[in-house]
Amino acid sequence: MKLDRKNLQKLYRYAYTLTADEDDAYDLLQSAIETSLNKPADRTATSTAYIRTIMKNRYIDEYRHQQSFPQENIDDHAPVSLGESSLENVVIASHDLALLWKTLEPLDREVLFFWAVEGFSMQEIADKLEVSRGTLLSRIHRLRRRLQAEAGVEQRGIA
Repeated sequence: MKLDRKNLQKLYRYAYTLTADEDDAYDLLQSAIETSLNKPADRTATSTAYIRTIMKNRYIDEYRHQQSFPQENIDDHAPVSLGESSLENVVIASHDLALLWKTLEPLDREVLFFWAVEGFSMQEIADKLEVSRGTLLSRIHRLRRRLQAEAGVEQRGIA
């Protein structure tokens, strides 16, 4: 079988049916034809049925890949604008965080790191640090109250 214009149009229409996009249909058709031409020369390698099967399988593979690894279009998001005041707030907040971080005990810093950065649950942190979950929860409660008190003092000092 020869890949003439008529057969290519049929294959393109099939690819367009699968993808519902002109560019994706052309890409799918091209990759299927390329795959069939790289096969050993026999009648099945150039038959339209074989190329349609390649297109269908490739489309299913790409669909599954997109479902597993969705792409986020950057253009869809509004640009982040940092004015002088918001940039100032970011700098002040990072400075305050650095000061508070220095006042923490090493175990408190480790717990906060595992929870906030690594995303571990309290039970996972308790297992890692070899302490009971209850001890860890009470430590977090005392730490939270202390940090809120220190942050409250700093905020009252600014106002």
